[in-house]
Order: sequence, then C-alpha cells, then structure tokens
Amino acid sequence: MKFSRRDLFIGGAGIAAGIVFTPVPWKLLGDTSIWTQNWPWIPQGAHGPVETKHSVCTLCAAGCGIRVRMAAGWPVGISGVATNPITKGALCPLGFAAQQLNWHPQRLREVRHGGRTASWAEAQAAFEKACGEGPVTIVDGRPGRAASSVLEAFAAKHAGDYRVLLDEETRALSPYAMWSGVSAAALGYDLENMQTIVSFGVPLLDGWGTPGRFTRLWSEKAAGAADPQLRLIQIEPGLSRTAARAWRWTAIHEGSGAALAAGLAQVLIQEHLVNGQGPAPPQMSLVDAAAQTGLSSDAIRELARTIVERRPVVAIAAGDEPAIAALNVVLGAVGTSGGIVLKSKPQGSQVQLEAGVGHRAMLLDSTVPWDFAPQTNAEVFRFAAWDGGNSKADWLLPSPGFAEELTDVPTASTSARETYAIAVNLVAQPGETKTAAQFLTNIDGTLPDVDKGIHARCEHLFESKAGTVHAEQATAVAKFESAAKMEEQLRQGAIWVGDPLKAGGLKCALKQWPAAANPAHAIDWTAAWQLPVFPPLAAKLYQESDLREAPGRRQA
Repeated sequence: MKFSRRDLFIGGAGIAAGIVFTPVPWKLLGDTSIWTQNWPWIPQGAHGPVETKHSVCTLCAAGCGIRVRMAAGWPVGISGVATNPITKGALCPLGFAAQQLNWHPQRLREVRHGGRTASWAEAQAAFEKACGEGPVTIVDGRPGRAASSVLEAFAAKHAGDYRVLLDEETRALSPYAMWSGVSAAALGYDLENMQTIVSFGVPLLDGWGTPGRFTRLWSEKAAGAADPQLRLIQIEPGLSRTAARAWRWTAIHEGSGAALAAGLAQVLIQEHLVNGQGPAPPQMSLVDAAAQTGLSSDAIRELARTIVERRPVVAIAAGDEPAIAALNVVLGAVGTSGGIVLKSKPQGSQVQLEAGVGHRAMLLDSTVPWDFAPQTNAEVFRFAAWDGGNSKADWLLPSPGFAEELTDVPTASTSARETYAIAVNLVAQPGETKTAAQFLTNIDGTLPDVDKGIHARCEHLFESKAGTVHAEQATAVAKFESAAKMEEQLRQGAIWVGDPLKAGGLKCALKQWPAAANPAHAIDWTAAWQLPVFPPLAAKLYQESDLREAPGRRQA
C-alpha cells in the first residue's frame, strides 16, 4: 500500500484535530499554569480565617464607607456599604481595588534624599536643622483631622506657617467665604432639596463630590424623565458626559461663564424675577454678554426665565468664579434650603496656601496631591505612600498605605451636613513608614496625640447629644450610654451625621457685582491627567472603560 502526499496531509489534519479535542493539551496548559503560580518568587496569599470588617476609605476626602473582606488579617476584597447614608454603597473604581495598592511597584519603602537612599534619622536631623535656621511651612491637604491639629500646633510652636490646600470643590465655595467671613470648609450644597441646578462646566455625573451622592439623586429624580423633578442645566462649550445626560445643555464660548452669569443676573433683576435683595446689577450689558458667550440676547433671556421656573435653584461653578457665586446671591440661593448652606457652625476663614517666600523648609503632608508642585526655594519634605514620579521634593518620606493608619475623616467638601468617621488601621503599619504627625511628634514630644485627639472629638460629639450614628441601624447620639460606646461604633465603621443647621445662618455682604477678571478657560478634566498610581484592576478600568472622557470627545 502506498501513501501519497495528499494522504499525509489528510492524516496530519486528522491527528491535529484529534489532539485539540482530547484533554491532553488542556491538561498540559493547566499543569503549566499551576506550576508557574507556585514559583518561589511569586507572592502567595495568606491562608487563614476569613472575616469582614467595616471601615472608611481614606484615599480621598470623600470618606466612603467600605466593607473589607479580610483573610488571615490581610484585606483581599472591598465593597461599598449600602447603609452608609452619604454614599449608599457607592465606591469609585480605585476604592474597589484599594487592597492591591500596598503591593504596588511604586510603593515608597525607604527614605530618599536627592534620589539616593537615606534614613529617618537623617531626615529628622535635616528638618530640625531647617527649623533652627528659619521658619517652616506645613501644608495640609485635608484640614480638620486629628492629625491636622498636630501639624498646626507644630507650626505655631516653631514660628512657622500652617497652610491648607483646598480641593476644587472647596475652592468653588471660596467667594462665599470671602463675603461672609465663614470658612469655605464650613459650607456645602443642599443637593437633596434643589429642584434646578445650573452647572457651569461641573462634571456632576462624572465623579464630582462624594461618589454616588449626585448620581443617586439624578437617577431617582431625573434620569429618563422629559420633565424631571430635578432639572440639570449644563453650561459648557463641549458635549461632555454630564451635558449629554442633562435635562438641557447650553453651549457657550470657552471661558465665558462669568459673562453669562452677568447676563443672566441682568435679566433676573430687570424683569423682577428675583426679590432684588442681591448686589447691584453688573456693569456688563446684555449685548456684551451675548457677544462673549456666543448666545443671542433672546437666548440669555429665555435661559434666565427657565432657571427660575423650578425653585430652589442654584448655580454650581467648577472653580473659584466670583461672578457665578454672585449669581447665586441674586437668585437668593445663599443660606437657604436647596442652596449654599452652612454644614457646621461659622468659623474664621482658613488660610490658603501661599508661596512661603523666605521660609527655610516646607513639609507636605501625605494628603497633599502628588501633582502639587510648590513654587518655593525652600527645602521640601514630602510624605507619600506611593511615588508618583517627577517629584522636585528634596526628601521623599514613606507614609502608611491603605488601611495602615489610624485617622479620622471629617466632613466631605460638598456635603450639606456635618459628618465624622474613624478609619482604623486594619493591618499593622510597616516599620519603615511614618505619618507627618508621627514625624513631628518625634521632634517635639509636647504636641497633641492623634489617638487622644480622636477621643476628644468623640467626647465632644457625645456631649452635644446631636446627630445620629449610622451603622447597620441608625442610633441617635442621645441614646448612647457613654462616649466610649459611641466611639466603639465609629471605630467599627459607623459614621456620625449631624443634624441639619437652620437656614439663614449664612449672610453674604456683597453690595457690588464682582469686578471682571480675565476670562477663565474651561476646565479640561483629562488633558493634564497622567495615569496615577493604580492597582492593576483599577488601571485596567481607567484605561479601557472610558471612565475619564478623552478631550477630543468633548466637542459637540
């Protein structure tokens, strides 16, 4: 019997098909996978009892409630807490994968000075030397914590400056702070009682404020409705994700938000659509406002009439824009339900960051964003858990990572009610890390203690008998037997929510319309973004799910 070349081809194809449909190759693949996963240099997950703990996320200032799945004492999974009254179980993508961050390749695990490895003793000696040679500036990215009192006390005792770096949402409230004398951190937005929101380029549906807060309200009161209970009017040049889903989108020229605010105020005052108790009308005419915005005068008139159809109405700015804040004063949206409200008792305005000219050193707390580059010639000591790259700091000082630090979480910037939570260290703090508060306490042992500061805040809340502690069930503070019992609940992941303050406690002394400033450019929320330090899962979501819209897609 002879075999032809054709017979060989047919036989080979049959053999190949047979191999595919037999378990042999798949068994080899499985064995190879198991073998490679057990190489000695591959990290192995801990084996042990599995338990669930509740805490608060501290990756940003929102303070979302989290449920952490622990295996042998290590976090292995994170989810939101549905009973949290602020976030209602919502988390950002980074929060869902935060347990991976502590093993990120860019984790800072040693002190660095000028690009070389150094020690904590050298860093402390250098900072003490700087303190002896001139004043120092200490920068805090999240004021109001127990650790903040340590930073502030050190600056006061050593003739230095304590400065705060406000986030975007808080900076948008700065004009009201300037006109009322109340700290911007004591103000918030009463979103739950608003019926119309005029957003000047604010990404309300794309990560603004506390995760889940506005999107929950929007889904309950607006999504899919032709005439929604909550009207969202988005004003910005391009068709952003928020604009595409808003009840109405109005396109204007880039940087003309202040001009439109002035034009709207002109119409509201001239047509007596407001009570007339606000500032004097702006000097800009309606014709000039139309020319700058690209809208017609009739379109601005129609928009002004539309925004007051459903009240309460409030305008929200993307940054520190006095003209938009003045529009809220004209609308009567300051100090009233459904507007800009006090969430805590009035206090003096916070001192914002300045250059610190002439200061010998600058210490940046780990809460200061990595992309903040101080314009100073001072020696910079930066605390951080992860190395974001391209830092001009003289000293890089490793800080505790996710769930490795005991800290408290004060009220989020956009909240309308005061809140307080405690994030406990679910895992031990590595020996090579220190917080800025621990570093300063080693230099000056008379400074306040963070743990004692948290105790003191809990005592104060208990003595006030105000507010409610939300765990699986809500319990009024007045029903707790002691401050220790209440603190125990907070350390187990509960959150204290204060009672709403009475409206009318916020008065803005604004008599004249704010002077015209240089036109602000529209905020591009992605153009300047670099990929931050993300765990693998969150990085994949960031890159592939279009969570942050590409600049090219913002055009109509």
